[in-house]
Formats: sequence, C-alpha cells, structure tokens
Amino acid sequence: MRVGMTFWAMAAAALTVTGCGGPSEQPTPPPPAVEVATPERRDVTSYYHYTGNLESIASVEVRARVSGVLEEKHFEVSSPVDQGAKLFTIETAPYDVAIQAAEAAVQSAEAAVELATIERDQVQEAFDRNAANERELQKYITALKTAEAEKLSAEASLDDARLQRNYADVVAPISGRVSRELVDVGNLVGMGEPTLLTTVVQMDPIHVYVDVSERIVQEYLNRERNGSINADDAPPPPPIEIARSSDDPGSYPFHGMIDYVDNVVDESTGTLRVRGSIPNADGRLFPGLFVRARVPYDTIENAVLVREDALGASLTGKYVLVVDEKNIVQQRPVTLGEKTDDGYIVVTEGLDGSETYVTVGIQKARPGSPVTIREKSQDDGAPRLRPQSSSEKPAAPAEGEAQ
Repeated sequence: MRVGMTFWAMAAAALTVTGCGGPSEQPTPPPPAVEVATPERRDVTSYYHYTGNLESIASVEVRARVSGVLEEKHFEVSSPVDQGAKLFTIETAPYDVAIQAAEAAVQSAEAAVELATIERDQVQEAFDRNAANERELQKYITALKTAEAEKLSAEASLDDARLQRNYADVVAPISGRVSRELVDVGNLVGMGEPTLLTTVVQMDPIHVYVDVSERIVQEYLNRERNGSINADDAPPPPPIEIARSSDDPGSYPFHGMIDYVDNVVDESTGTLRVRGSIPNADGRLFPGLFVRARVPYDTIENAVLVREDALGASLTGKYVLVVDEKNIVQQRPVTLGEKTDDGYIVVTEGLDGSETYVTVGIQKARPGSPVTIREKSQDDGAPRLRPQSSSEKPAAPAEGEAQ
C-alpha cells in the first residue's frame, strides 16, 4: 500500500512541473541601430567633365651641328637643365685650328688693305701734281676696294670658324628636363646628317588637351545668347582643373587656365579641341599622361546634398533611406547631380532638405521597418540612442550595446 501511494505522488508531481513550464518563448529582436543625418544646403559649382592628355609646351631634339668624335657628356640623365647649359662636347681640335687659320687670313687681309691704301694715296698725290693719269689712279682705287672686300671675307670666315667651334659645345636650347644620351661618348657624329644626341622637354608649365563635344559647345553658346553667361563679368581666361589616375576620385589637385580654343569643330569626331596651361613647378605632371579634367560652367544656389556613401542602388536607380518621425524607414528614389570634393553629391529631385536619411547601417535598415537612431554624443563622442516619442514602444538595445 505504501509503495503504491509513493508511485502516484511522484507521477502527480511530474505532471505539475510539466504543466507550469509550457513551451519557451523566442525574444523579439531589437530594431537595427543606424546613424542618420540631414541633407546639407550650400552653393555648388557645376562642371563639365572630360578626359584629356598632357603635352609639353616645348620639346626639342638636340642634334650635332658639326661633325667629329663625341668627347664628353656633361649632364645626368632625366635631370633638369637650364637653357644654355653644356650637354656634350664634340672634339674641338679641328675647329681650334680652323680659327687660327681664319685669324691669320684676317691679319693678311688687313696688311693688304694697308698696302693698297698707301699705294692709292701715293698715286692720288701724283695725280694731283699731274704726274699720273686718271686710269692709273682708278687702278689703285680698285685694288684698295678689292683688298677691303677680301678683308671682309676673311673676317666672315673667322666668324664662321668661331661659330663652328661653338657648335662643338652642344648646349640645351631650352630649360627643361633632359632625356638620356642617345649616342655614347667616342662615336663619330654629324657625318652626313645632324646626329640626334638627346631631347629636352619643358615641363613647367604643361599643357592639357581635351576634346569638347559639339553638344556642349552648342549648350554653352545657347547659354551665352540667353544671357546666363556674361562675357563682361566672366574672369578671363576660364579655369580648368585636372587630376591624374592615381589621385582620389573626387580630387582635382592641379589648377590652371584655358589658353586656347580651336576655331573649327572636327567633322570626324564632332569635337572642339581645347587647351589649358597648368603650373608644374614640382614636376609631378609628365607629358603623355592621361588625366581627368573639369571646367566650371554654372553655380547651383542652395543645393541639397547628401553623402555619396549613403546612396543605395536598385534596378530603378539610386535611392536614399529616409527615417520618419516614428523611426520607420522609407526608400526615397533620387535624381543626382554634381559631386563635390568632400564626398557629397547634389540631389536634384527626391529630397527637399528637411528629411533625415541613413548614413551608417544602410545594409541593416529595411523599408517599412523601424530602426534605432544612434547619434554621436557631443561631449565624448560615444554613441547614444535618440529619445523616442511617448507613443513609441521602447526598443530593446541592439546587440553589443550597453543595457
């Protein structure tokens, strides 16, 4: 009897425990935490964007203008040189000898002039005393003129000999950056043709060339005719900004001015060639580089801007995630305009500037679902939750946040 009662008591206790516990409940996940911002409003410059290439304003081939053995090289390859700096020396001995011979010829001609002058004067005196006839006088006058002409020829030959000697010292025709030697010292140069020795390229300033489409040319002319471009107020010449492929995408660190616009449109491409001059004192730009270029053409006043990294993309286009006063996310399609150097982009349609949009946590936010707004504290920079209205149910803290 005691054994039976114990069995039924244990069974009743087990049923009691099972009935009180019931199935376990899963906790509701908290809304994802995001950071938000309001669109900025400021004036933004609009640009025409192009791709272009750099060219030096002057590139000169340095050639041997006289013949002879190349004796010396006086420069370091790929180094800056000043105009007139000595680059090479071609053997000078033959030209020094030629100068000496020319100087001797000048001295001989000068002596001949002196002798002819004395003889002319003597005959002139005899003619004045009627001791010589006019024909004899004209003979000595002609002899003097011939001697003077031969002196001029000798002096010209001396100048030419000195010029040839100067050509033996090959100098930089312009200031710029010199290439390498194309002929080694010891080779014979200048025989039959002026041998190419090296090249010098002027690096500062440097030119950038871009091809402007016919559509943009017509647009610019139409805006000028409509009065939106005032030639009297526009600062001449127009500015141009460029960036290399290695520069940040939104950065245009090199600034210059447009100094040339072609006077005809290329029929084969429908473009107009435009050139800008860019200062390059530090030598960071090289001829032949492809660059990004932009030219300002208008100013958007009080434009609406959002952070470019806050944009999302769908099959229908770009959008931003807007958070309403109840912390509910809405997907707002937007039309975009000019990008700025500080990571923002102009919104031409879709926002009026009063909205609050998601900047951090876009991947976690879902349209139609609530989020927890996480803002940075003004004193210590620690994130804090934005207070909710009294009608909202307090959200549980996001994973990883303090209770």
